Amino acid sequence: MRTFATSLLAPAAALMLAACPEAGQQQAAATGQTLCVSDFEMCVSPIFDAVIDGRTGQTTCSGGGCHDQSSGSGGAFKIFPGPASGSTQSMANFFAAKAFANLEDPPGSKILLEPLQGQSSITGTHTGGDIFPDTGDACYAAIFSWISTRVDEDTSASCGACTPPDTAACGYP
Repeated sequence: MRTFATSLLAPAAALMLAACPEAGQQQAAATGQTLCVSDFEMCVSPIFDAVIDGRTGQTTCSGGGCHDQSSGSGGAFKIFPGPASGSTQSMANFFAAKAFANLEDPPGSKILLEPLQGQSSITGTHTGGDIFPDTGDACYAAIFSWISTRVDEDTSASCGACTPPDTAACGYP
């Protein structure tokens, strides 16, 4: 009986080991698991520096007292105002925004829910108030599109397809 069990297990074990990658060899990552840097810089980053909430005059997301990296009080989401494209500061902003994106459920992204008026239980916690009146807002739509367009690499050739929003049309009139 022992010989019979061993004769069945040996080929099964060999088959399982053959399917495993060599020691130290990594398996290919799943595709579509990141976001585009160029789309972020072209379509999302300008939103952070735009005056998009007409109720508060000159307030921007990246402004001091909000989410400014050096003087903001906006919780864990900290960004640099006006970074140059491709700069270290721009990449820091990309990673900060990506950390608040839900790639599996874009509408459930904290970066969208926090400033959205009363659409979800997370809204209302944004101490800067409601910025996007609804999901049809141009800036909300631009951020949503960025999160929804997953790519294999953050510098993928399929990046660069976003259309920058008219930030003057964003937020409350």
